[in-house]
Amino acid sequence: MSTTLRKKPEQAALMEVAASEKPEREEQAKSSARYDSPRPFREWTPEQGQLLPQYAREVLGEGHLACFFVELRKTLDFSPILKAYTQERGQPPYHPVMMALLLMYAYARGITSSREIERRCETDIAFRYLTGGERPDHDTVCTFRVRHLEAFRALFVDTLRLARGSGLKKLGHLAVDGSKWKANASKHKAMSYGRMEESMKKLDEQIDRLLEEAAALDAEEDKRYGKGQRGDELPEELKDPKKRAERLREAARQLEAEKKLELAVEKEKRREKIQKAKEDLEKEAREKAEAKGEDPEKARPSDKAQRNFTDPDSRIMPRAGAFQQSYNAQVAADADTQLIVAQEVGQSASDARQLLPMVEQVEANTGLTPKELSADTGYLCKEDIEKVEDKGVECFIATGRSKHGEEAPPAPRGRPPAGLSFKERMKRKVLTKRGRKAYARRKVTAEPVIGQVKNTVLPRFSLRGLTKVQGEFSLACAVHNLKKLWKLGWELPSLAAQAA
Repeated sequence: MSTTLRKKPEQAALMEVAASEKPEREEQAKSSARYDSPRPFREWTPEQGQLLPQYAREVLGEGHLACFFVELRKTLDFSPILKAYTQERGQPPYHPVMMALLLMYAYARGITSSREIERRCETDIAFRYLTGGERPDHDTVCTFRVRHLEAFRALFVDTLRLARGSGLKKLGHLAVDGSKWKANASKHKAMSYGRMEESMKKLDEQIDRLLEEAAALDAEEDKRYGKGQRGDELPEELKDPKKRAERLREAARQLEAEKKLELAVEKEKRREKIQKAKEDLEKEAREKAEAKGEDPEKARPSDKAQRNFTDPDSRIMPRAGAFQQSYNAQVAADADTQLIVAQEVGQSASDARQLLPMVEQVEANTGLTPKELSADTGYLCKEDIEKVEDKGVECFIATGRSKHGEEAPPAPRGRPPAGLSFKERMKRKVLTKRGRKAYARRKVTAEPVIGQVKNTVLPRFSLRGLTKVQGEFSLACAVHNLKKLWKLGWELPSLAAQAA
């Protein structure tokens, strides 16, 4: 009897729950009926509660890239970034190491927009794990990136120190190449030196005309309303509705005068921008003339020389079959690991005279000297090549471009004939069997590395100005190296082990 009485309340409670859920189940059944099919599907219940792991790392798995970047806090040297924080001011900032790793991981995922990084910190579990649940806004991300540009250059060098501690003991073949990287500016915001003078004359004429018209309107209103009167006061005689139309027309004329003054100010600002760009081009021409030993006073820029108003440091360069505002990025990569061991960003569209600086940077960054070096015809410079070979590096530099589908000439044999020029000797050397084998490594080293950085890390620069662009490219190259270490599965040494 007592057992029966105890069961009744439990059954009643279950029946109440079932009755409350019945309308919801019926609605779900009606919704699912729209997708009825003779073929069975797995049950799909988006609102179903889930028992997720307590730690995000368990969801991602130990092999996830975000977990690798978190481990980097134990191996990379972040002291150049931490040294920037010397004073306490207001609310404590986000941890600089977390912010640096957040930026690096975002670039590793091909995300360079600070607003997109902010969104990922809210919705992406990998980003949330890396930040420890913090959600820095896009202004904070952008400010941090710009503030530590110089530290990113040191961070790139530190990835090479990390690689040396992990297994990079020597440099066999080094491949050097350059690529045009799209700047954060439009070519339509550029103007050639030849057009600047003409544009400034037109702007001066428009400014004078607008100022004259505005002054005439002001003089007319002073005469009508009196000096110091705005003209929008409502005297007794103007309360008559018949006179209000005239009053409105006068107000419209006053607004027109104000607009003309506003346009004149805008055009004056544009004229000043053009004048500054013109002076910058003339300054560059004088510096080039002085470097060549010519008379700087007679130097004049070419009429086709251009200056961009959005990013004055960028240049018009041929890129992907068109002309775009770009920078020229130089990369030196190790053939065995595809690690970037030297990098630089410049304004010249030519790769000439870049070979020696890249080799010197490799030696400074790694303490190693490569045995071989390959590069395309843009780097063919007798003076640079001779200085590089004096370091014990054998160079294989192309002397020209072969046409697509053209059959390669037979490999030369025996000793080179006497009387060959430097270019002819290099051409013969590259055509030998050993030379072809060495030069072929460039195509599977430098070109893939540039493609990987450009397509998966930094499609285009987000910052403007040569100094900022150089810092951002250093960050991108550091991220590329870390991704290589992750994919190669190299064991990362701790800072203490590296110091020992």
